[in-house]
Amino acid sequence: MNTNLEKKIDIRRNHRFAAGVLLIIFGLATLLQHWLDIGNYIVLLLGLGMLAWGSVSRRTGWIIPGGVLAGIGLGILAMEGRWLFPLADQNGIFLICFAFGWFLITLLTALFTCTQWWALIPGGIMALIGGAILVTNGAIRWEDLNLVYAIILISIGLILLAYKGRAKKNE
Repeated sequence: MNTNLEKKIDIRRNHRFAAGVLLIIFGLATLLQHWLDIGNYIVLLLGLGMLAWGSVSRRTGWIIPGGVLAGIGLGILAMEGRWLFPLADQNGIFLICFAFGWFLITLLTALFTCTQWWALIPGGIMALIGGAILVTNGAIRWEDLNLVYAIILISIGLILLAYKGRAKKNE
């Protein structure tokens, strides 16, 4: 049998399996909604399921929507959950949660597939705007941001030390 045809059949089987598992999870969550209050968790669970499947199967196509949904789900959970944020801070907190989902895309693709650096751009923009909203409203003081800057600088330094780069074709 042709190896390309076998690969296509395996890919279709994997996609059908993944879609089936996601539909079962979503169906169970919808069914459990009648007895338990899990409505705020559905988007987060769906995103985490996609992230898990993409990480296990090493498919970027599942990690990207999983990161976006996980960020949105985390934002929904932060807004509708047990935490009572002031109304003026909610937009900034949601944007930071959403940015976290975009950062997850870069992190998980770096660990399991080829790194998707482009996801840092929308995540960084959202985090910057969310942080600016929180600073403007007084939820975060400038002194507190020194800790964030230090963590960011240390993280970038560690990434630069750990990243070996791509081997050139000539070498």
